[in-house]
Amino acid sequence: MLKFFRRIRQHLLSENKLSKYSFYAIGEILLVVIGILIALQINNWNNERNNDKIEQQYIARLVNELKKEIKTYERLRDGFERQNQSVQNLLELWKEDNPVVKDTAKFWNEFFAGSGAGPWHKEPVIWTQLVQSGELKLIDDQESIEALFTHYADVKSTADNYREYPTQTTNEARKLIATTFAETDFLLNPARRGRKPPSEALDAVFLNKDQYRVIFVRVAIIASIHIGSMEQLI
Repeated sequence: MLKFFRRIRQHLLSENKLSKYSFYAIGEILLVVIGILIALQINNWNNERNNDKIEQQYIARLVNELKKEIKTYERLRDGFERQNQSVQNLLELWKEDNPVVKDTAKFWNEFFAGSGAGPWHKEPVIWTQLVQSGELKLIDDQESIEALFTHYADVKSTADNYREYPTQTTNEARKLIATTFAETDFLLNPARRGRKPPSEALDAVFLNKDQYRVIFVRVAIIASIHIGSMEQLI
């Protein structure tokens, strides 16, 4: 098309027909402008298609992340329920004047299950990446975006509001356990780890049962609160 206009232009110039040449020159310019506009429009379409593709990929990854989170919260809830039950069993045993441990393996499983009550929160990878990179704007569904903002704000608030107390309780429990086991080589000897603690360790725990009762009551409270938190997040 441009070659056609050029031939006409050269012919008109050779015949000194300036007015007609001007007309065709304008037509040639308009054609170039139209070509540029078409190219820009095609580029915009390509960008939109690419953005749509990226949007769908992010949505799929967000959905997958949320599904994994729900499974994690379910697993944590079940773990806190088991922990709570283990602690309740120990507290009932320590209420007795002369407690007798009939199953030492079960006792130690419940004992160590109740010795930790640390924080559980982890930052969502995909959501954090979207927010920090600014690519959140690629997702058009603003209602879903607002719902996700609310969800993750609730998760973080729940975790932050109850982070210090569990960490403090866990540290105190581990310190007491280390002190109790100091008279044995159970914690120091790698060969003995993973096995049942010796009988003198059991005696040491019962000598300090009042201290353990105080800490394990706190662990039970924390576990109960965590169970409720997980139920709300599922």
